[in-house]
Amino acid sequence: MNSIARRLVTVPLIFLLTAIMTLSLPLWLPVSALVGLLVPAARSAPRVLAFLTAYLWCETLGVVTAGWIWLRHGLVPGPGARAAFERANFTLQFWWANALKRSAETLFRLRFDVEGDEVLGGSGVIMLPRHCSFGDTVLPVVFYCLPHGRRLRYVLKKELLFDPCLDIVGNRLPNYFADRSSENTAREVEGIARLLDELPEDQGVLIYPEGTRFSPEKRARILDRLREKGDGVALARAEARPRLLPPRLGGSLGLLAANPGRDLVFFAHTGFENSASFAQLFNGSWLDTQVRLKFWRVPFAEIPDDEDGRRAFLEAQWDRMSDELERLVARG
Repeated sequence: MNSIARRLVTVPLIFLLTAIMTLSLPLWLPVSALVGLLVPAARSAPRVLAFLTAYLWCETLGVVTAGWIWLRHGLVPGPGARAAFERANFTLQFWWANALKRSAETLFRLRFDVEGDEVLGGSGVIMLPRHCSFGDTVLPVVFYCLPHGRRLRYVLKKELLFDPCLDIVGNRLPNYFADRSSENTAREVEGIARLLDELPEDQGVLIYPEGTRFSPEKRARILDRLREKGDGVALARAEARPRLLPPRLGGSLGLLAANPGRDLVFFAHTGFENSASFAQLFNGSWLDTQVRLKFWRVPFAEIPDDEDGRRAFLEAQWDRMSDELERLVARG
């Protein structure tokens, strides 16, 4: 589906869902509160529906604002106008992420504890976070970009194009939407590596090494496949990382091979487990949660020069990611 056809479906649908959820609030709020009282597995139902409504409003306002940005900057020729257009879209991205974070923080009484903020200064970095929830996607913007005046170019999965804000604004910014089902892996890796082209000092690149959100079910399927292949080394590594999926190293290695000199920042976090979808929030998995974040930086000079060395280096960093997660969980 091309972008115009897709947006002719997704944009009106978002507007419609926003109107439905808002106008039906007097109905769903008391009903969901009653269900939450009677069904323990749905105890967060009113909070989840309120968060869904907030998300829909973020999408609606984001699409409307994106239209205004296009009228204000997108139709004006010249390099200055192009820079203003990109800057305005980054600002909209920051607002969208921060609004979602504040909505979740208020509705679910989330608390955030950050370790390693001091390593986030300086020029833009290549960031490699853990990924376990749709909720953790806003954390790099909220805790890195906004407080440190940095911008990130994202490697995103192509399926996210069905989110109209990510589709419209994400395609205006220098991001890459990867096709995880593509048989042309080299083309996808090349597209990811191009994010480093003409990279300004205040910008960096973010890639999720796991390639998808963690869940125990996905991890179990991967372990089964490794057993069937007889890959004992990879199986042992995966079994030793109970909270992570094995990194899919193609994109990450492509970035390291093309890296013009940027440091790496790895990003561990806990608190968003068991929330890979909105549906999983109904049981209260986010309520009164302490979200713990840990950043650590690896200087460019410490990254190996050869591919085998970089592969071993990334595996070692993923071992550290696992250790950091266990430590953060033990803190409670």
